[in-house]
Amino acid sequence: REDSEKENAYVLRATIDTKMINAQIQGSHRSPHSDVFIINHQGVLQTPSRLFGKVLQKIPLAIPPESSATEVMEVQGRDHELLIVGYAYIQNSPFILMEVIRPGAQQESWLSLRRELVIFLIISVMGILAVVAWMTSYIVKRIREVDIKRATIFHKMEYTNKMAAIGRLGAGVAHEVNNPLAIIGEKAGLLKDLLTFSEELPPKEKMLSLIDSVTRSVERCSTITHRLLGFAKHMDVRHDKINPQILIQDVLSFLEKEALYRNIEVQLLPADNLPAIESDRNQLQQVFLNLINNAFAAVDDGGHIEITLRLADPDQVAVAIKDDGVGIPEEHLQHIFEPFFTTKKGYGTGLGLSITYGIIEKLGGKIKVQSKAGEGTCFTVFIPIASSYV
Repeated sequence: REDSEKENAYVLRATIDTKMINAQIQGSHRSPHSDVFIINHQGVLQTPSRLFGKVLQKIPLAIPPESSATEVMEVQGRDHELLIVGYAYIQNSPFILMEVIRPGAQQESWLSLRRELVIFLIISVMGILAVVAWMTSYIVKRIREVDIKRATIFHKMEYTNKMAAIGRLGAGVAHEVNNPLAIIGEKAGLLKDLLTFSEELPPKEKMLSLIDSVTRSVERCSTITHRLLGFAKHMDVRHDKINPQILIQDVLSFLEKEALYRNIEVQLLPADNLPAIESDRNQLQQVFLNLINNAFAAVDDGGHIEITLRLADPDQVAVAIKDDGVGIPEEHLQHIFEPFFTTKKGYGTGLGLSITYGIIEKLGGKIKVQSKAGEGTCFTVFIPIASSYV
């Protein structure tokens, strides 16, 4: 019977499905820097461990002290690596559930992320700076092109306005040239008569007197035409030493006949010891021709225009052009320097004062106006004595 029982003896073994347990444990802890596993009280793995090996291997950590609650503690692993261990004794079983976290690796991941963020930030900033630099360069280039076009157009407008002013003075200039031509014709005719009807040569003094008169008239014509051509031609910006009084007198010479014909009294009142100024003669001529022309247009026949030159301060000369004409209404004063604004119905272009203002600004000066309707207008131009423009 004993032999029979030995032959029929059985060994009953109960175990757990470690794959299922491991799947449950590892499935809820997917962090690459932590490890979750089960050990028995001897420290033998009951589920696989990422850090410490396979099932039935012993972990290289001290068995945590028994506790009925979940505990957390710091331990040293291999190579004296600091580990954070969380554990809980499973009730009514010889097993311990443990979670091990490697903070150094976790910090390394954070540093890597931070490094990637810094690199991304640097690349983004460089990209933004590149775009900003390109946009700035493009906008500056466009602004430069627009400024060049505007300067070209303004220069053409200046010249057009000057030619229009010369056109308005054409009758006076023609009359100015006609007088010496008439004298030349008269003296040449008299000289011809003397030579034709006299059997003897006329007295030498008489002939020289007639020839001198012809010569003076030719010189006068030459002066008028040269002055007109010099005023009309296109000139590049130049820095000249200019006597302000002589400059105003040259401009007034174009208007002498109109002033005489309309009985307009023009007074030039220069201050004593007025210094020469360094500026562009051609452009200043245009400025004062525009302003004096406006004064002539504003006054009635028999009117009065007063031009005063004075030293405004040690660095500036002031030229005031005052008339007793119709004046400018107060509501128009703030618009008179705007392009195409004019109170001359029917024949004004509205460019004269705008161009005048632009020229004075370019030459480093300024212009002021005082006016009252029915009482007249005074334009004062302040010109720097030393050139302040390129």
